[in-house]
Amino acid sequence: NTVPASSYRGLGAAQITFPVESQMDELAHKIGCDPQEFRLRNLAHSGESIHPGLRPIDADVPGDIRIAAQTLRSNGPLAPKHGRSVCCSCSDAGAHPVTLAMVHVYSDGSVSVMSGSTEIGQGSHTVLAQIAAEEMGVPLEKVRLVGSDTAVTLFERSTGASRTTTLMGRAVMEACREAIAQCKSMAAELLGVPASRFTEERGGIRHGKDWLTWPEIIERYFQMEGCSIIGRAYLRRAGALKSVPVFWEIGVVGAEIALDEDTGQISLDTLVTVGDVGLAIHPAMTESQDLGAATMGLGAGLFEELIFDGQQLMNGTMLEYRVPRFSDLARRVELKLVQNRDGVGPYGAKGGGEGSLNPIGACLANALYQAAGVRIRSLPLTPERVWKALQEKKAQAPAAPRKFSVATPVAKKDRALKTRSHKTRAPKTEV
Repeated sequence: NTVPASSYRGLGAAQITFPVESQMDELAHKIGCDPQEFRLRNLAHSGESIHPGLRPIDADVPGDIRIAAQTLRSNGPLAPKHGRSVCCSCSDAGAHPVTLAMVHVYSDGSVSVMSGSTEIGQGSHTVLAQIAAEEMGVPLEKVRLVGSDTAVTLFERSTGASRTTTLMGRAVMEACREAIAQCKSMAAELLGVPASRFTEERGGIRHGKDWLTWPEIIERYFQMEGCSIIGRAYLRRAGALKSVPVFWEIGVVGAEIALDEDTGQISLDTLVTVGDVGLAIHPAMTESQDLGAATMGLGAGLFEELIFDGQQLMNGTMLEYRVPRFSDLARRVELKLVQNRDGVGPYGAKGGGEGSLNPIGACLANALYQAAGVRIRSLPLTPERVWKALQEKKAQAPAAPRKFSVATPVAKKDRALKTRSHKTRAPKTEV
């Protein structure tokens, strides 16, 4: 227990998915069923409950499987020593749904978002700013995000479990709407009409010929420049967030591999990821998260392992610990997004970025079985491990029957002639 520990994408889920999805393929082969068809027959559908008291499935997993399989089939007939597989996973995500957010709206038209979520490269600051810009009707460059400063930001349960877009994003959206409600109340007092008569338009309200932006309302209400208001939102386990998990994170990947039987080397020919994210608020970043997750899965599936000599870690640096390289990536990469707006996050969004990691190991192992008929039940699928499995398969194969050549009549005659021509005559005995 001396290995340094920190946050990790999809912690433990890949290790669980590997035996589960390997067994799915084994069971399918035992009953003579296509592995994809076997999954489609048994997968839970959207809205179906898989455990009492938990949120029903909020994704179209069978549809995601079909997308991945169809994309792989577009490669054409399977080449010799190639294998294809589609695997899936479904993990509970979001952690406990407690999230708080504040939005500061200024009279100069700018907006500050106070978020306890930490930006660790997943792009959350961009997405949260996008949500605030959309709600307040201001350009993105007018939004400033203040993150993870305990002096000014409110409580956030954690940065992890793919929760930031879903929960913090929803909190930011609700905080913006509370700020807008304050502006409407101010405008109602200024114009002397009920707020219910206003028509909300992007960036402000309209009443008859009167059009007021949020900054104009704030400035006129306080009768001076430089003032601001604060919108707040507090999320807890209630209402739409009462059922847990907050959402089910779906991982669906497809892979085609090429196998070099002489060396045991597996090369990734095609990689397909399907991100069932409800709504991709920033599609490019969502695709990048899926590709990053799948690449991490590729490392666990083909290369990464800790090697010990007794209690001494032997490959504790990046010089010895093998991680995926650019040269290891697939020849063809297809990143698919499914946007059914079936999440509880803003505009129907759900979290993503972990799911594509989980099934990669099983997907590679199942594709290897199709390519060479060997079933390996431990990762990573290093060339040495694959080569040994191939040799064991050859050793266990029944010996080929011994072949005897059957001579033709002509050959028999030729042999007899040759035999007679080489006979030695016995010497004559003189009497």
